[in-house]
Amino acid sequence: MSNLIPSYQRSGRNVGVVHFGLGAFHRGHQAVYFDSALRSGLGEWGIYGISPRSSQVTDLLRAANFIYTVNARAGEVQSPSIIGSIFDGALYDLNNPGLIAAITSPELKLLTVTVTEKAYVADDDSTSMANRILDLLFLRFTRGLSAPTLISCDNLTENGAVLKRALEESARARELDRDFQTWVHSLSAPNSMVDRIVPAITPAAIAQFERDFGYYDSSLISTEPFKQWVVQPHPGTPELAKFGVEISDQVLRFEQLKLRIFNGAHSTNAYFSQLSGLEFVYQAMAIPSWSDFIARLQDEVSESFTAPESVEVSEYASTARARMANSAVAHRSAQIAMDGSAKLAQRLFSVANLLHDVGKPRMRVAFAIALWIRFLQSGLPVTDPLADQLITRARNTDDREAVRLVMQTPGLLNSVNPEDCAQIAEFVTELRKFTPLDIAKTL
Repeated sequence: MSNLIPSYQRSGRNVGVVHFGLGAFHRGHQAVYFDSALRSGLGEWGIYGISPRSSQVTDLLRAANFIYTVNARAGEVQSPSIIGSIFDGALYDLNNPGLIAAITSPELKLLTVTVTEKAYVADDDSTSMANRILDLLFLRFTRGLSAPTLISCDNLTENGAVLKRALEESARARELDRDFQTWVHSLSAPNSMVDRIVPAITPAAIAQFERDFGYYDSSLISTEPFKQWVVQPHPGTPELAKFGVEISDQVLRFEQLKLRIFNGAHSTNAYFSQLSGLEFVYQAMAIPSWSDFIARLQDEVSESFTAPESVEVSEYASTARARMANSAVAHRSAQIAMDGSAKLAQRLFSVANLLHDVGKPRMRVAFAIALWIRFLQSGLPVTDPLADQLITRARNTDDREAVRLVMQTPGLLNSVNPEDCAQIAEFVTELRKFTPLDIAKTL
């Protein structure tokens, strides 16, 4: 393993990236790209990581000098790499000298974000993602420093535009300095698409890694070999291509491809797994009838968008199914099933409506949404900001009324046309008849 330890200088260097949201996905995805850049001597790409809510992650990383292992796994093959691109980090605190030094670094190129879909709201709440980022940017503005390029790395269509809009609207809501608002309006915020399965780590996985490789890493990241990062051409992005980031003016197509062919199928897989009593989504993909359903769902969904010119959709879909079936990456169905009210608007609801508008088949999309409704009815734990409302509405004794009420839940980011709601309700009624694992037999 000694040859995997970063040999580049880490101490005394300015950071080139400030990252907001120091979760597992960032550490297993963007930080890996920046580590590659640093290993290749491509400039100042060190990261300062900000944890918005808790110091748990930064405390854990600091104990190991912010060096940790990313173990890419497929079947029996394991490929660990030791990552050193995060130079420092802390809990969000505008009085922290290290944080101030990082955000005001003359070398700062990027401010990247991973906070999940539900955090992209515009308001005057001082603890919201948008307002905390505004406060960070204000530190640069008041010092006359250039603005960094902002890159959202969350699963949102046109995420850069969504991030910038949240910042602008929050700045107006707070009636911040007019010149600063103009400065925020001028920010470069390219859209991006990020992809890699990075499940929550478990003590068992850490213990198994220690047995396999002879050292203990409490900050271990377990992931898959596949990773992809596509960024829209913008000032500040050309350099990223030097270390594996794809620069493309078809980012929207990549976003739709990933959100619908991979994420939509992944969410569907999660709700099926939950209803079937399966802890991990790879277990569901081992059921032939279910794997076949997922393939047919992907075929149906593929009619709702135009793929990037460089991508063959059938090959991408096949790779997506293989990724979901990778038993070495134990991705819990309960984790993927979280926050359906925010995720499914893009992954399934909009797809049903688009297919409806062009008169294309969408029966399997309706069945996928029915799985979510049935999940809300099931009594299983639901982790969602709208959980209480969704569960109450879904448990109406009339399934047609239940579907209608769920789709009218205040705060739901999208809904489904009435014609397809009727089909969804029929599937919900059918799903009531089956016990765990019997669902697959109906397919």
